[in-house]
Amino acid sequence: MIRVALNFAIMLEQVKEKGFMEEEIIQALETDDFVFFENCGNGLPDWETLFSYYKENREGVKAIISDDYEITFLTKGALKRLLLLKYQLAEGRDYEDRGEILGTITLSKESFQQFTKIVAKNWTFVVLEENTDNAIFDIKLSVND
Repeated sequence: MIRVALNFAIMLEQVKEKGFMEEEIIQALETDDFVFFENCGNGLPDWETLFSYYKENREGVKAIISDDYEITFLTKGALKRLLLLKYQLAEGRDYEDRGEILGTITLSKESFQQFTKIVAKNWTFVVLEENTDNAIFDIKLSVND
């Protein structure tokens, strides 16, 4: 598992959300194919940053693409964006924003286990209910005294 800055995780999650496979993403990075990435970020990311990061950290990028990463720090807004990009979960429809808690989120057990591995340690998970298929949980901002 690799620790990674939020911007690289968000960039690659945006690309994965479009349905591209790992091999396609790596090939586009290898060939500096900016056109491949143009429709993936709605003008937000600086794709040159990702290309530079890839050239210096090929294994790190591959780890992000295969969900073998942990974000080093995550704001609440970025956590909401990650929930939307990765699991198509939207505030008000799929969970509640209760200040320092994003609450009553439901994911499959497999997705929940994977999500707990990538979320930065400034958030903690509180399992409300678990069955053979799903986990229902809150994500709470961790406050270090």
